[in-house]
Amino acid sequence: MRKVYKSVFAVVTAAVILTCSACAVIPAADPAEEPDAEKALTETAEEIRIPASIFRFANTDIEDNMDEFGDYCTGVRRDGDDLIIEVTPSQKEELMEMYAGSIDDVLKDMAEEEQGYYVETDKDHSCFVYHYDEKIDGILEAKMLLMITTSDVLTGIMETGNPDWNARAKIVNCHTGLTVGEGTFPDGSITFGPDEWQASYDDGAWLRGRQEEVMTMAGLTGAYEKLTDTQKGIVTSIGQMLDWIEGKYQQKFQYISYAPGDAIEREHLKVYPEQGGESDVVTVYRTYENGLYRYEDDYGAILMRPAYEEQVRTFAEQYLPSEGIKIYTEIKSGGSGAADGEPVLKEVSAATYIFMDDALCSGQYEAFLEAVPDWLAENCQGVPAGIYLRMTESEAWQQIDRSGYEDKLREDIYTGEAECAISGSGKVTVY
Repeated sequence: MRKVYKSVFAVVTAAVILTCSACAVIPAADPAEEPDAEKALTETAEEIRIPASIFRFANTDIEDNMDEFGDYCTGVRRDGDDLIIEVTPSQKEELMEMYAGSIDDVLKDMAEEEQGYYVETDKDHSCFVYHYDEKIDGILEAKMLLMITTSDVLTGIMETGNPDWNARAKIVNCHTGLTVGEGTFPDGSITFGPDEWQASYDDGAWLRGRQEEVMTMAGLTGAYEKLTDTQKGIVTSIGQMLDWIEGKYQQKFQYISYAPGDAIEREHLKVYPEQGGESDVVTVYRTYENGLYRYEDDYGAILMRPAYEEQVRTFAEQYLPSEGIKIYTEIKSGGSGAADGEPVLKEVSAATYIFMDDALCSGQYEAFLEAVPDWLAENCQGVPAGIYLRMTESEAWQQIDRSGYEDKLREDIYTGEAECAISGSGKVTVY
């Protein structure tokens, strides 16, 4: 029998009212009994659209959800096949806590059935990897694929207010690391059955090969079986984190370093894209709790960097000769991370260094410096950003490149320098 997971999960339909299964044990808020009721009433409500695609995916009735949301929101109304809910900050927080509770319930059931089962999700709620085997209970399997996905996506909608969602999902054999099925929700499907499960077993060949590959990256020698338990854990973690980012971006990454995490820093892996350069360092962060791995990476900043730098270059070349400047940007935060989209400067926090050849740029330097504050105020209002000018003699300028420019900043080689920055509140400062 083949299983097709798409928009119908009838086996758990009764549990998927979108205010989540956790609501069954959480009483609806009663303003008369709340000590902060008066404060709650003064909170400003915002409108959030719950899209029809969520109802189709969860195979649940919109009218039932109107009644349920009504118990937890300031207002609920229907707009076509969508729901518009009005929520105060405290109501929204409560809903997200409920979604987290739903996920925790499923994770608890997973742990009780099999310690090897776990789930990986992206911090932006757009990717899910489910690790289990063909012996899983059918109801638990459906809960994993439906309730965790639905609850996590709804959390994302609450956080961003954006009803447009698209989630990649993959089922992986927890024993071998091989994919059983994958697809994209809400419009796609995952189809699999005994043949796919059988194909996901290869007598451990894939797993052994991956272990050897990771050991080489991490500088570990000898046989995997002879490693200490700590070393085996490192190999497993690096492999999982590499699999995650390579699956997310559909490309290979090269290993740089790994840190298991402690009380001071989070577990993280540093890599660089195979089609990029070693200076394009990508950090993958991971946290774990009760069978759920949550991933986060900063590759989006690298993807948007060329377009950001091009916009700065367009401005700079109005004053400086193109052959006399080098522009390097570090994206701090914000933006979509899309490789083919032009980042909106007012949404991206960045630090940009413009290195100038003294022989070519000295005559235009003052005019350019005078123009930078107005350009920042006009184009970067709303986010912290900076343009840092460094001018040096030609020979030193030639030695500056992307991979080493940060080291060059500490050298006493500059004939002219200035720092222009705009704060999040819009204050422009020139040093």
